[in-house]
Amino acid sequence: MEVVQLKKVLGILCVSSALLLTACSEDEKTLKTQPDVSIETIKINEENELTIVPLYTQYQQYLNASLESTDSEESKQNFKKYVLDYIGEVGEEEKIDTSRLKTDFNLKPTPHKQQLLKQLDKLIEQLDEIKEIIASTYADSNQILPKKKSTVFIAPYNPEFFYDSEPLKGVGAAAYKDVFILFLDTDFDKDVLAYSTAHEYHHLILRDQNEYNLSSTLESIIIEGKADAFADRIVKGVSPPWHVPLDDATMEHIASRVNDYETSFTDFVVGNYQKDMPRWSNYILGRDVLHDYLTAHPELSIPEWTFKEDHEILKAYKYRDVMKLEN
Repeated sequence: MEVVQLKKVLGILCVSSALLLTACSEDEKTLKTQPDVSIETIKINEENELTIVPLYTQYQQYLNASLESTDSEESKQNFKKYVLDYIGEVGEEEKIDTSRLKTDFNLKPTPHKQQLLKQLDKLIEQLDEIKEIIASTYADSNQILPKKKSTVFIAPYNPEFFYDSEPLKGVGAAAYKDVFILFLDTDFDKDVLAYSTAHEYHHLILRDQNEYNLSSTLESIIIEGKADAFADRIVKGVSPPWHVPLDDATMEHIASRVNDYETSFTDFVVGNYQKDMPRWSNYILGRDVLHDYLTAHPELSIPEWTFKEDHEILKAYKYRDVMKLEN
């Protein structure tokens, strides 16, 4: 009787062990297929490197701490604790100033918590592909305009601004000194992600220059025009929403507003239909200015026109006279 019971016990233990091993094996398979959401530093070559920082885990932590609460102040504090403070910690580690980046209008809590949580699950599944596109485009850009070190943050597109997601094809971006951030919707366009990476990379290159300045509408126009001209050459065939053909009268009108003190920088970016200013006018005009200049100077290399001064680029621009420039 005891022998029979012992055999039964041993049999149960063996089956349990087998089940446990199977479960462990399945867990290992699951872990292996899940993308790594930690920080990754990629060597572009012997001298240059890129650090990619996905913020998906931090967003999940913020949401998990805030899901049961309807207190907006508590949600704001949780977002600061899990997302913004983490960005600051990475900045300290990478020796970059993230103070301005943390004020980006996209980096804020949302009442659409369940929607954002589902969005994060999908984005985490896509993370390996996202990182591959960023790293590949960054390497192509770095080969033409070398930069020793950059950091790229990846965040989910804030549901508060989904009205912009469709025209931007699921990709938002902003650049600062030595760092830029990409905001992605789950249906982001892969080519637009590559284009945005090249565009923001060019911003990093110009920000490294001592004479870099972004204190006027005109400077924004040239900087955005250069970034688009660069991205056009790195990623072929992509058309952001501001790549639209406009008649000469509209282009001349936009140009005439550059030094018009009644037209603000916000009017150029957001648009003002009372002033007949289309949205993204600074991008539209910048693209036209650079296209005009580069068509007249096809012999110039990318580094040569990248560092050309604004007045040189604008010297023969067809709408220069209406821009009321000082020199």
